[in-house]
Amino acid sequence: WRDMTWQTKADNEVLKRRLWDLEKALEQAWEDKRDIREEMTRQYQELQKQTAAHSQRLEAKVKSLQEQLATRLQESQQIQETATQALAERDRTIAQLQGRLNAMEREYEKILHGSLDLVLAKMAEASQCWKEVGTPIAMEHKERLQEFGLNPLEI
Repeated sequence: WRDMTWQTKADNEVLKRRLWDLEKALEQAWEDKRDIREEMTRQYQELQKQTAAHSQRLEAKVKSLQEQLATRLQESQQIQETATQALAERDRTIAQLQGRLNAMEREYEKILHGSLDLVLAKMAEASQCWKEVGTPIAMEHKERLQEFGLNPLEI
């Protein structure tokens, strides 16, 4: 019985030690699990913070870009309106100048026709005057040529 008791006590001690080792291993596993969970929770929270900060930066950037786009669109619209107004003003100016040019052309045409009519009248008057003055002279020269025996039509 002693050997058996001693053997049982030794086995009991081995089993207690083994149980104690297993309990320590279990506690260590629980601590490791808790540490891992805490680390993962910390990393998750840090990732959430980073994601939230990045999201806010992106939202701010989007808002800024939308404002810039709206500003550029407004500037573009103003430039287009200014260009349209400038083109309309240019077209009005061209139309006014064309109207003036046409009026000047008609006025110069009237002046030219009036001047030509005056020149024609003076030429007709001069022609009549030359006929009046020239006919007696031509007759006189014709008579003189005939006096000398020359035919004025042959000369």
